[in-house]
Amino acid sequence: VFQSAPLPLEEYEIEMAEAEEARQEYLKTAANMVDETSVTMIAEGPRLEAGAAIYKANCAVCHAADGGGGVGPNLTDNYWLHGGDIKDVFSTVKYGVPAKGMISWKDQLNPAQMQNVSSYILTLVGTDPANPKEPQGELYTPQAEEETPADSTAVPAESEDVAEAGDSTAVAAN
Repeated sequence: VFQSAPLPLEEYEIEMAEAEEARQEYLKTAANMVDETSVTMIAEGPRLEAGAAIYKANCAVCHAADGGGGVGPNLTDNYWLHGGDIKDVFSTVKYGVPAKGMISWKDQLNPAQMQNVSSYILTLVGTDPANPKEPQGELYTPQAEEETPADSTAVPAESEDVAEAGDSTAVAAN
């Protein structure tokens, strides 16, 4: 065998290295692909800390540093004017509420930053601010997320018409 080209194992290693490099590049921009339909809560870590910094720099003026409210509503209670889940808060941050004086932040913050600050805002719920503003809006009760089976292709065991276990090509009888 002449060494004029990489051997199959070497080709594989080169392709895997290139794929990992491409993956890292994608992940750098993936955080900015989030929107109000796909946003998820960030519970801890440096992104939540970044959200706290954004809040202190931009939101504390109207909502108080501890989230207790001022010109803007109290963010520490369970009452929300525009919905209290992460998607609602993200949407409110992104589009603002111009009729009530809250600007849209979509031109000043990128989607990842809006996710960070929205997540931080939700960590304020249940805290004890020094001078809380009275509740405004509707009581928000988080809905329990539906439990998804670990294996979404799994067939329920209680069904009498289930094909034999282990045969992934079998079809249940009607």
